[in-house]
Amino acid sequence: MKIPNRFFQYFEKHPVILFCLLLGSLYFILDFHHILFLRPQGIHFIRQTDGLSFVSNYYKNGFHFFEPQVFNLQSTDGKAASEFPILYYLTALSYLLFGEHEFMLRLLTLSIVSFGFFFLFKLLILLLKDIFYAIVFCFLFFSSTVLLYYSNNFLPDASAIGFTLMAWYYFFAYRAVQSNKKLVAGFTFFTLAALLKVTFFIHPIAAVLALFTADFAVQKKPLKSIKNNATGFTLFALSLMLVLAWNIYVYDYNLTNNNSVFLVHALPIWDMTQTEIDIVWDHMHYYWYNKYYYQSTFHLFALLAMGSLFCYKKLNLFFSITTLYLTLGSLCYFFLFFAQFKYHDYYFIALIPALIFIATNGFIACQNKWPVIFKSIVTKLVLGTICMLSLNYGASKLKARYENKEDIAEIGSVLAGAKNSVDKLNISSKAKFIVVGDQTPNGGLYFLQRQGWSVPDTSEESQNVIQKAIINGAEYIVFKDENFKISKFSKHKMGAQKNLLLFRLQP
Repeated sequence: MKIPNRFFQYFEKHPVILFCLLLGSLYFILDFHHILFLRPQGIHFIRQTDGLSFVSNYYKNGFHFFEPQVFNLQSTDGKAASEFPILYYLTALSYLLFGEHEFMLRLLTLSIVSFGFFFLFKLLILLLKDIFYAIVFCFLFFSSTVLLYYSNNFLPDASAIGFTLMAWYYFFAYRAVQSNKKLVAGFTFFTLAALLKVTFFIHPIAAVLALFTADFAVQKKPLKSIKNNATGFTLFALSLMLVLAWNIYVYDYNLTNNNSVFLVHALPIWDMTQTEIDIVWDHMHYYWYNKYYYQSTFHLFALLAMGSLFCYKKLNLFFSITTLYLTLGSLCYFFLFFAQFKYHDYYFIALIPALIFIATNGFIACQNKWPVIFKSIVTKLVLGTICMLSLNYGASKLKARYENKEDIAEIGSVLAGAKNSVDKLNISSKAKFIVVGDQTPNGGLYFLQRQGWSVPDTSEESQNVIQKAIINGAEYIVFKDENFKISKFSKHKMGAQKNLLLFRLQP
């Protein structure tokens, strides 16, 4: 059956509709409609329950935006801060309207990421002047297993890249039409991304340097170039002040409340021994590498990067300048937080925009150098096939992530439904709990929806923590299973749930 030409003509005139249909289809194939309603589990269960703890404490303890709390009482009253809590606050507000449904945070994250890639699609049309290639590259960049996993999850990193992609669209739209409104929109999204993850501040730095460099290349006068881009520098300064203010507040807030759980400083490569560096690199190369992207996708990115070098005369000058600054900034980020790449795959997300720019920059150069080749149906079929294979690879790896159970997340399975059981015993929502056998700061406590303390085992050190917790008002103790039960704390058993080992600490 031959597809009528008007079918193609319609989508050529309405590429946005085509993109939305394809993105919705991808989400369906990835089973996102099911994943959306899953409770925290799997890789980085710790960070998932940390984020949800912020949400729950806003909802339960009052909407005091600048006083974020978690369930773990290691700090004063559980007060702790990390990224700018706008996502957690909005999710808590949604609880007021729709009830306490944790999937709202997943939905908010997925919505921001979706808009981010929608604006990337618009940016690629602007740069490549070809709807087919804009779609192919947009989905190719989205096919990272790491990005797919966190796009429908509780961590803020995916939202940060979503805001960043929106920002870059408005930044280049400003360059096209010189509308200050678009520049304001761009720096607003840059700021939101950097507030969520300060490492994303490399993007407004790259943007303002690109504006200055492009102007200076013409004017040859630095002060005049600054004056010509006064709006950009002003917006950058405002963004810098907001990001600095929040990070100073976080540092002071955590210091005041004795919190040391959340990372608020760099872990640079030069502070590591050669052995430590080798271990991190080994993890990245042998464990995480095949979760970042499909290997052929990396090969394509490498070829396009080389293409930009061989076809440098055909480059888009301003885009190339921006790419250069963003690449340098991303390298600085990589070395400043190198230690985190050992266990934290989501740190790779901050590198994806640089890969997007490098690959796009190379493609523009090659497309300008050999237009006939890139108009060929053969070239389009090859790149389209790589995109499909990359998406299929990402989907299979994503499925494996949800099938493989993480030991550290087991506490979530053990205490699933525990809150209802504890509520039936009329235990106050303000009662303080100890969870024994929990390797996470907030995992077990989040499922109990009570503040308290968690200890990973029954070692002497853990028992000392338990004793201190009792002195500080702990009333109940929960054991992960019989292997973790400490007899001297097991005198007052409370029946609640078949597998819930719950004991009252006082008669």
